[in-house]
Amino acid sequence: MYDARNASDEAISLDGVYIEDAVEGYKTLSVSGRESLEYSISDEDRPIGTDGMEYYGKRQAGRTIIIRYKLEAYTARNFIARYRKLKAFCSGDNHKLRFADEPNAHYTGTLLSLDAPEPGRLSIIGEMQFYCADPYLESDLITTVQAKMEEGKLVAHVNNDGSGSVYPVYRIKHKAENGYIGIVHTGGAFEMGNIEEADTTPYEQSETLFNTETDGFDAFKPYTGTYPQNPGFNCNGTLKVGNVHKVDPATKNYEALYLDARGTSSGGIFGGCRRLELPADSEGEVGAKNFYLWFQPQFMTGAMGQTGVIQVMLTDENNEFIACFEVSKTDTTGNTARVVFINGTVSNNNAGWYKKFDLLPTVYQEHNPFVHVGYEDILKEGSTIRFFFWGSYYTVDIPAIKEKKVRYVYVFIGQYAGRSNYVTVMNVGKILVVKNRVEKQRDVPNRYSAGSEVVVDCESDSITVRGLPRNEEMVTGSAFYPLPPGETDIEFYTSSWCKELPEVTVEYRKRWL
Repeated sequence: MYDARNASDEAISLDGVYIEDAVEGYKTLSVSGRESLEYSISDEDRPIGTDGMEYYGKRQAGRTIIIRYKLEAYTARNFIARYRKLKAFCSGDNHKLRFADEPNAHYTGTLLSLDAPEPGRLSIIGEMQFYCADPYLESDLITTVQAKMEEGKLVAHVNNDGSGSVYPVYRIKHKAENGYIGIVHTGGAFEMGNIEEADTTPYEQSETLFNTETDGFDAFKPYTGTYPQNPGFNCNGTLKVGNVHKVDPATKNYEALYLDARGTSSGGIFGGCRRLELPADSEGEVGAKNFYLWFQPQFMTGAMGQTGVIQVMLTDENNEFIACFEVSKTDTTGNTARVVFINGTVSNNNAGWYKKFDLLPTVYQEHNPFVHVGYEDILKEGSTIRFFFWGSYYTVDIPAIKEKKVRYVYVFIGQYAGRSNYVTVMNVGKILVVKNRVEKQRDVPNRYSAGSEVVVDCESDSITVRGLPRNEEMVTGSAFYPLPPGETDIEFYTSSWCKELPEVTVEYRKRWL
């Protein structure tokens, strides 16, 4: 392991691993290029007879960091093996380069060159060069600033004492309904939502009808009747409510539905099912033509050949099918699962499928979006159904459901007949049920409900609401502006009728030339 007593103060690590730890016989001797400052000037000749040049501006070019190192071995065979290991370790793109004397900040660089060793040598002093397209050193530490009320305005005072602009992340946690967010500082203005959205009458509003985080799962009653989407589902098992333990220690544990008594079936699919009957809205009406469902499924295998299925389904007051989300695995030998959007019953063409996607249901998030944090939603607006999967939305128009009202929400977790090798983790938790366009005389439908978190990330140019992408909310003409070096006052604005201002946090990483 890296030993500061025997290594240079400028010893370099790539993506958290020091080269001394990765390559035996290697030692960093010196580093140059970290503190260099060179600008590229944009100008052109002035007319003949006029001294000087016409200056248009300057920019900081990329940075080249030069590492002078020593590599030695006891035999020629051992030396070439170490040198090849050094080449392999340093290859690849966009490494995070850290140095022992600045362990909490990094450059992002790609190997540009590595000196070839002289033939026959068992000890060499050579150079390698890393090209950094971004010349700035970026902190690994996140600086956090909380916005506060000052003279009737919600303001955050940012002191960027680095030498480069920073790309903030704004976290806006709503305490009350809101329809507009404005972020203003000397670098520019950002707007999302609708500043014209007003609290007037008559109007329509969205209402949260059910939320498991506050209401629990008691309203999801066991269901053993005929399954609307597929009568081949045998619902003689039971679903139980249990605690889900999260991998991320910063996230609280939460309750979810999982398969307890599994049931039996001579054919088709068997398992447990629970059904929620939508409560009445604030006007006493039951059912929703315009409906939103947000939920958090988990689906992870522990071995090849496991099988199982989760369905979250919507039906009307007559228990007739409207739409369904499914994640399932029928692969009895490998580890391929599928996500299916269903817009019809099993008797329809293609078993009622609208879209199908394959995935690997491993415990790694790069393979599987349903690892401990998996957000999904279904939106019904008249005849239109919108599904979400892994960063994208998919919309289908179904004229037959235009006047149908969502009345029931089903959760089914089960297995295929003849199978006993269950998917290791299958559960559904954190269910949010919202009725849109409730006709009211006291309130309006607002974009950002109480309890929702909006995240505006100026580095990735992205917006999320409740963890789902919402870049379409940004007002035309806005941009994700960085914050310049020095002190910057950032002002935050909401709808004029917002009853309680949100909690706003500014996060950023300092950068230096």
